Amino acid sequence: MTPPGPDQPVSPPTVLRMREVRDRALLDLDDGPVTPSNRVDLLAITRLLNVLLASLVVSSLQYEQHALGVRAPSDRPLAELLFAAADRDRVDARRLAARIRQLGSVGEYDPQHLTARSRVAFRTFPDGDLVGVVTQNLVGARILVQTLQEAVRWVGDDDPTTRRLLERLLEEKETQADELSAQSARRQTAAERPGARPAT
Repeated sequence: MTPPGPDQPVSPPTVLRMREVRDRALLDLDDGPVTPSNRVDLLAITRLLNVLLASLVVSSLQYEQHALGVRAPSDRPLAELLFAAADRDRVDARRLAARIRQLGSVGEYDPQHLTARSRVAFRTFPDGDLVGVVTQNLVGARILVQTLQEAVRWVGDDDPTTRRLLERLLEEKETQADELSAQSARRQTAAERPGARPAT
């Protein structure tokens, strides 16, 4: 494209052409925030967000179940960590459901289908198997970290709002994984000492 000469008017970029922006905004007003400039495949991204929603719901239930099974007073810090992680996952699931609604669909919470869509497998452990509990939740957090990383790359620039949401969720999941990794290392070290109780 030949650049304009010194006496030629420079055409503003599309985003600054008020008439065109207004005309596009007036299309399909019932779509709310979904405008023609949104290039994302709505069906595909809704399916992706519902997979992540299911994964976070299952993850939150697993954290809660495991936290309730921590009985020793000396292990209370682990229970508090798991309860806090469960709360964060529930909040993040609601954020995903809100975004799905903005995109014109509905978050799928049907219990019959949650486990089938979830990338996190729900598993229980006998009382006292805290090494197993921490390891299972660490694996779940790492699975979600990888899933969110791939989701961020897939969405790219086609839907900046969804990408920013996924990036926030990724940051929180990385924090969870870091906390659980520290717990896992301490407990494995303690388990290797004969007669020693796992550290909290």
